[in-house]
Amino acid sequence: MPEPDIKSSISSGIYQQLNGKNFTLLGYENKINGKKAYISTFQGIGTNFKDDFMCIWDVKSGCNYNSKGLTNQNLRIRAKLGEKSSAIQIRYSPLSVDIPVNKNTNIYLNPHYSGQMDFRKHKWTNSIGAFAGISTKLNTKATLSLEAQRYNLQNIKQNNLENWGINAILSYKL
Repeated sequence: MPEPDIKSSISSGIYQQLNGKNFTLLGYENKINGKKAYISTFQGIGTNFKDDFMCIWDVKSGCNYNSKGLTNQNLRIRAKLGEKSSAIQIRYSPLSVDIPVNKNTNIYLNPHYSGQMDFRKHKWTNSIGAFAGISTKLNTKATLSLEAQRYNLQNIKQNNLENWGINAILSYKL
């Protein structure tokens, strides 16, 4: 039986909604890659720089629909615990697309459903969204991803700044 392919990385992400809301994340991820699937764990910290600082825990998994990994499905379960936040979020994408542009650059699209239980407000919320981006290797260890994101597609007519965002994620393989 072949040894599992385990990769570790440190990443930092800035998720900036166009209405001014921000979420910044820093953490450590372990990822086990198989032939057509992966599973990973992430532990980190996050803040909105306004009134909350929190601990973040993720479990992610994905499964390729084809041998080249151009299309896949993925699931992320995220727990957030902070002074003002206490929530579990489930995000599922039934069909993501990841297309290589060249040896170091990919473009991708990830439409998804997201449900979140906010334990402080005792409220479950649903959302449909999508993000599209470009990911490029800066060197053999560092990767930069830039994304545009549309939140709340279930309310397609509410096309205001609150429902749009831009993201930047920097990842470094250990």
